[in-house]
Amino acid sequence: MTTPATTGAPPRVDAPSDDTPGDLAFERVTSASDDLDEACHSAEAVHEGLLFRGRRAGGAFSFRHASAGDSRMRLETSTFSAHLTGCIPWRLDHAVSWFEAGEVTVDHPGGSLTNAGSRPVLVPAERSVAFTATPYRRWTVRADPSFVEDIATERHDGPSRHVAFVPGAVLVDGALAAWRALMVEATPLIVGPDTPFLARHTAQVAVARLMLDLFPWRAVAVPRARGRESLDRLRRAVDYLHAHAGQAIVPADVAAAAGVHTRTLQQMMQEHLGTSPTGYLRHIRLDRARQDLLPADPSDVLVSDVARRWGFGNLGRFSGWYAERFGEYPRDTLARP
Repeated sequence: MTTPATTGAPPRVDAPSDDTPGDLAFERVTSASDDLDEACHSAEAVHEGLLFRGRRAGGAFSFRHASAGDSRMRLETSTFSAHLTGCIPWRLDHAVSWFEAGEVTVDHPGGSLTNAGSRPVLVPAERSVAFTATPYRRWTVRADPSFVEDIATERHDGPSRHVAFVPGAVLVDGALAAWRALMVEATPLIVGPDTPFLARHTAQVAVARLMLDLFPWRAVAVPRARGRESLDRLRRAVDYLHAHAGQAIVPADVAAAAGVHTRTLQQMMQEHLGTSPTGYLRHIRLDRARQDLLPADPSDVLVSDVARRWGFGNLGRFSGWYAERFGEYPRDTLARP
């Protein structure tokens, strides 16, 4: 994608050709800013996230983002020349990312992963994450889950099933060479506004097949209609938890917001996210505490005050949970330069 980014420009949507279905119209979106606060808001909108916060790394700041493709698959390039933290409540697509510079650590209910360098890492769809990034330049392929599920039927018996990728899988050398070779071939076809519909589709199918070949996954035998309804309710629950993490809530409140019984919610979250509503809320509050600690001045902020602000009355337990999630104690985060 070489089209220059333009600050404040509305998304550009190219008219589909006669053989292109309307819901698969090609779209290219670009944005840019040299203002850190404005860039955080733009990045937050691009990623449908919350609480994006930047911290300057020295020197002039710049943000550039470009995305091109259609609803099945898009390619993105993004540059952010400052440290960035934030939350993304619910991923709607499978994302494969690799870096030309910088790195990002992604924390999700099942653990954490660090993506650095040119080796692609896959973050599965339908995952809520918090992240901490250094200044970076990143490439990302985003694939619609339904599209990937249809391609995956080539590899298992029966109708489309939910595809659950293993988070954080890193490509070995042979797989890395295969990925790079395909992206060189497929990128101009996926991002080119004048690419014929069938040529773009062929390139997207090739990338989806290689994702399924290179990254470990399993097909969850849930009928699509019932599975989508369940995931919609689960997403409502996750959105509610993120929106009300600073309030006094219990699992029954979350279940009511999602339109299910509390026990059903507990089973859904355990099955899809590997944790309970209470455990998930703790993850969110730990993420928020980390976001408060990262930019804070140690002479003005106490770890105990941040812990209490997010509902952790026992400082020892807070420190233990924090270290388990982020690999360092909260006092170490606060002491960062």
